[in-house]
Amino acid sequence: MRRSVPLAAIAVIGLVVATGCLSRSYDADFLARLKQYREEGELSRLHGEPKSLKDGRLLLRVPKLFTEEDPVGEKEQSKPPFLKDFPGFASSFGSLLEADGVKLPVVLSVGVLADNDNNLEDIKAKILKQVQKEAAFAKETWAKSEGEPDANGQTPWSILRLVGQQPFERITAGVTETKNTDGTTEIWVASHAGAKVAAVLVWRVPQELDAAVRLPELAGLVARTVEMKVAPPAEPPAAVPAAKP
Repeated sequence: MRRSVPLAAIAVIGLVVATGCLSRSYDADFLARLKQYREEGELSRLHGEPKSLKDGRLLLRVPKLFTEEDPVGEKEQSKPPFLKDFPGFASSFGSLLEADGVKLPVVLSVGVLADNDNNLEDIKAKILKQVQKEAAFAKETWAKSEGEPDANGQTPWSILRLVGQQPFERITAGVTETKNTDGTTEIWVASHAGAKVAAVLVWRVPQELDAAVRLPELAGLVARTVEMKVAPPAEPPAAVPAAKP
């Protein structure tokens, strides 16, 4: 009897400890799944398959809202009118949406600079110099980037936010005109030292489409999906057939 009591107590303690460990394991697994579920819910606004640009040097997921792509920048709205010298332009994505009987463009323009063209401060200076030529944005500056480069060498995003009167295309009864109206342009820039790549994301949203696009959420979502890649190894030169004797 004396021995059975301590043994029973030890068994109970062991069961409690095991139950606690199982509970902690379950809680951790539940929280991980909940986090994944929330992230998938947020990212459901984007296409699941990423777009590959600059020969695979940059990948990003594009909003489902955007149905058109202009890989050469031939459309008027593919580049902001005050940023025609667009660093590393690679493609633009966008749509025409209707508000109060007027069709207006929402656009994401993407630049990719690789290897020797990706000095981040030079890119930011080049962009800012062009932007400040617009009287409305003459005093605008880059917001201070928060944090340090991550373990992979990607810098935090630097953001230039331009709010107010700016040129947008407007299509009314089939007639297209460009006029200054209220809207937002956001320019996001980051680089990846290990991959030797820099990315430029430029968002353009007329004020009438703020509710439809929800740019403060959408821009951050897309930025989270950006992957900058190292250049693939060069293929060895083909062997030259030996000359026949």
